[in-house]
Amino acid sequence: MILLPRGNPVKENIDPGKVQLPDALQKLQKGNFTGYLRFDTTRGVGILIYDKGRLISALFEGASEREIAYDAIALIFECSLAGNANLNIYRLSSELAMSIHALLHGQVLYKGQEVKLLDIRGLLGKMKEDKITGCLRIYTSDHIALIFYREGSPLGFFHDGSTDLEKSAENSLSVAKLPGAKIDVLTAQVSEEATMADLQASADIRALWQKAHENVTRDKRSREAEVARSLEEREKDRRQKVLGLLKGVAEKSLGRIGAQLADKEFTRAMNGQGVVSESVLDDFYQRLGKAAKLVAGPSTVKQMVDEMQRGIKALMKTD
Repeated sequence: MILLPRGNPVKENIDPGKVQLPDALQKLQKGNFTGYLRFDTTRGVGILIYDKGRLISALFEGASEREIAYDAIALIFECSLAGNANLNIYRLSSELAMSIHALLHGQVLYKGQEVKLLDIRGLLGKMKEDKITGCLRIYTSDHIALIFYREGSPLGFFHDGSTDLEKSAENSLSVAKLPGAKIDVLTAQVSEEATMADLQASADIRALWQKAHENVTRDKRSREAEVARSLEEREKDRRQKVLGLLKGVAEKSLGRIGAQLADKEFTRAMNGQGVVSESVLDDFYQRLGKAAKLVAGPSTVKQMVDEMQRGIKALMKTD
């Protein structure tokens, strides 16, 4: 899970599967957007970071996968088109966007340390002594705050609703006082702004989108075919159980010829249909009743059919 404060919201709770993302990204590019897009999907979280219209960072993290750059964009597209995804867009300052980029591509030194068990003063002293460039991430289930450091000295604070690095620690430190608050310590991979590539300019975004469409459509068809196969197998098993019950009752009532009649009339009633419906069974009872009267009396035939109907009713309840 990628934990980031929400920033200054531009758009929230969008279904990215209903958006032409290449067009939307182009608008952000032309509008010199600075900030980040967060895609929460069933497979993981995708982040796209813009700085002055340049797509400087793309990251996707799932339970067992981590993709960056073009592979991350492709995966974000696929997960968006697959459905059940949520997109939020937040505006940031250029300095904060660059800091977020550096943070997401850095390393985790400590993760999930409970604040109440930590010697915060000692931790900050160690960061200063080791001249760590990175951040402290303080979070609960509802709130997240980041404290950025450069060579051990604090740069500023980023919490929900911020657009820029803030100098006041009040909001960020308030998260640390919440019950269950935890801390991660992360180092940042600092890049010079001038040397950073624009992924959107160097990638064929529309080709990635088209490929994602094809992959999602193929996967959907594959799942539908699998469901159809499962239903077919289940119905086949159901037919065998129904026929077995009918033949068993018929044989008990009429002997071997009863089982043969039940088999024959059941096949006729099905008439190539795949599903054992109530109309199929009604047709079968009528057909079997007529045929059985040639070898048994009316009371025997009625008793047999009644037992079949009770048996089928019980079978349907448990099937």
